[in-house]
Amino acid sequence: MAGAKVLRLLAFLAALALLAAGCGKSGGGGTTESAATTEATTTASAAPQLGKSEYVAQMQEIGQSLSAALSNFGSATTAATAAVALARVQDQLRSAADRLAGINAPGAISVQHGQLVKAVRDFADELGPVIAKLKKGDLTALQAVPTLKGLTEIQSASTAITNKGFAIGGSPTTTTG
Repeated sequence: MAGAKVLRLLAFLAALALLAAGCGKSGGGGTTESAATTEATTTASAAPQLGKSEYVAQMQEIGQSLSAALSNFGSATTAATAAVALARVQDQLRSAADRLAGINAPGAISVQHGQLVKAVRDFADELGPVIAKLKKGDLTALQAVPTLKGLTEIQSASTAITNKGFAIGGSPTTTTG
């Protein structure tokens, strides 16, 4: 079924963006990203600044929890089941953004980490209209997901973090320090 194929593609793209850092496009900064960085830094300032290996381990753990939510989404075959599954993914993204905001990233990547927090929140918010269309039976609404700005921003921030030597994709047991 074409719908199932779109759902599997979407799950793959989202997992790739969140877990396979370094495979996305690079992006520039802006005033909105600066505000997100300030918000994330303020939230995380109460926590001690993490070392590289601790940061990577926490990021990989968050990525794996998102991967589990995304794999459940990939099994949806109708607009109704996709709406329910995507709403769960949206909730998981919001939870992940909260967890990310609580991390006091190493100074070398604090700006990029703030951009990632903002991007995850933005992506979760952008899923709302897609979910609404799915609830109305429009399975083709899923085609917009890979083009959402938040997803591109997640890829850009993840790539920037990886390019600074923080391999945040992969298994938590493969951290380097």
